[in-house]
Amino acid sequence: MSVYTSLSQAQIAQFIGSYGLTSLKQFSGISAGIENTNYLLETVQGDFVLTVYEHLKAHEVSEYLCLMQQLSEAADYYPCPLVDSKQQTLRVLSNKPAALFKCLLGESVAIATLNQCRSIAVALARLHLSSPTIQFVKTNPRSLIDLQVSRQQIARHLSTQDLALLTDELAYQFSQETGYLAQGLIHADLFKDNVLFVGDTVTGLLDFYAACCDCFILDVAVALNDWCINEQGRFDQEKQQAFLQAYQSVRVFSADEERLLPVFLRRASLRFWLSRLEHRFKARAGEITQDKDPNAFKQLLLRHRAVF
Repeated sequence: MSVYTSLSQAQIAQFIGSYGLTSLKQFSGISAGIENTNYLLETVQGDFVLTVYEHLKAHEVSEYLCLMQQLSEAADYYPCPLVDSKQQTLRVLSNKPAALFKCLLGESVAIATLNQCRSIAVALARLHLSSPTIQFVKTNPRSLIDLQVSRQQIARHLSTQDLALLTDELAYQFSQETGYLAQGLIHADLFKDNVLFVGDTVTGLLDFYAACCDCFILDVAVALNDWCINEQGRFDQEKQQAFLQAYQSVRVFSADEERLLPVFLRRASLRFWLSRLEHRFKARAGEITQDKDPNAFKQLLLRHRAVF
């Protein structure tokens, strides 16, 4: 949610006018995230979020907006795209796909409480259970094959040590048989900055632009690698236990999922180490941009490798 596309007040006012919104009071760029441009809009009718999609084509955005419409029918903490005067959710702004959302209540947290870990675990399990009812088919764009390609593309930027680590971890991951595990819709990016809370209650589950169909246990691992990590980059065992117990109060792991969770903790660390390296080496210019530290996931991967 960085700002790569700068917009004027006149451009925004014209855009939201198609939704019946008037009197734009003020607007500001949102710095969180790294993929799309987001603005917080304050209007007489309330607060809204305007998203300009920087790297997705219109048909791809439409798929995600359709997904969010479906999800919002099940729970009010999913952002639902608004429809304009022509009953369209997707429009064009500055020659890029764009959509408008009602701003949800709550704030993201830097450090989660035990109850917040439990709340998001329950929400994630419910998302996974809803998968059969959701019409959304998209393969994981960060599969092991894609990660292999990413490694090759950034290899020249890497130290000999880092390249060896990536190569060895990919070889390990390819050696693991995981294709038979339960699969379906996953968020794939469920970090703390993609969730809003009021107290310990989830009020916003955001940023589904990495959503895809893959192993549910991968989604759990992605979440654990962020929600249950302490300031030293190590697992908070109490939070991990609380998260896993809460998740399984809704959806119980199979024996194989439980056995392979350590493999996926490593895979999730690898995935985000690589994506952050890519973002750093292929940085895009913008008014507000955020560069997330790749080393955090490198160190987490090393810790997982030492334990598992």
